[in-house]
Amino acid sequence: MRDQLRVLRHGLAVQWRMWRGLHTWRTWTFAWLSRLLVQACFYALVGRMLGSQEQVDYLLIGNLVAIMAIDATVVILLAVGERQAGTLALMVAAPATHLTAYLGKGLVHLGSGVAASTIAFLTLPPLFGVALPWPWAGFVPVMIFLVGVSCYCYGTCVAAFVLRFPSARWVALNLSYLVIMTFSGVNVPTSFWPGWVHALTSVLPMTHGLAAIRTFIAGGPLPGVLGNLGWELAVGAAWFTVAALAFDRMVRHGRRDGTIEFAG
Repeated sequence: MRDQLRVLRHGLAVQWRMWRGLHTWRTWTFAWLSRLLVQACFYALVGRMLGSQEQVDYLLIGNLVAIMAIDATVVILLAVGERQAGTLALMVAAPATHLTAYLGKGLVHLGSGVAASTIAFLTLPPLFGVALPWPWAGFVPVMIFLVGVSCYCYGTCVAAFVLRFPSARWVALNLSYLVIMTFSGVNVPTSFWPGWVHALTSVLPMTHGLAAIRTFIAGGPLPGVLGNLGWELAVGAAWFTVAALAFDRMVRHGRRDGTIEFAG
């Protein structure tokens, strides 16, 4: 466990330095964060055009939480980037599981997503007349973090499969978070979809966590909120398990046929 935590810490430190080379507080605020805020505002304005404050509330809350998923799934690009840089074999040789090495390097983007989503949650609702149950609304960022962890596990799982098809990384990234935004209750209720699609949404990250946040903001029963959060964590754990198995299979296959350093 000590080696796992040490590798996780060092992976986070390395990625933090790389992230600082890409962003300053100005570029993150005025380029990345502003873009995400405008996206959330766009959907809220759709609700306003429909002439329904209820629609404004629904669309804005959903897209405030979805902001986090965009950053959390960037782990797909990071994993493929290691293979293209020729450092995959070095990461596999780390004194911990290879999954730990990948998880550590992506945590910066998870933190960025949770920060962006929290800032949006604190700034945008008053602009669109969305009532929040203060001071209890201060617990919402904690729920956003839990949803973010689930989405991060989902992104890691996708990355494990995309490693064998590096050229598909951008398609995989865009499809990954668009599937969440489409089917997890961000813009339309999950009950909108046919029965079999509705059943599949229960295994997607954000579905249960977003439902918990909506229930909490609406003043719903606490057991329902905690139950949905529990399901969200269970879904994240399931995606993490599949990711661990997929990474292990990819590494064993790469060692066997010599393709672990392939960067195509």
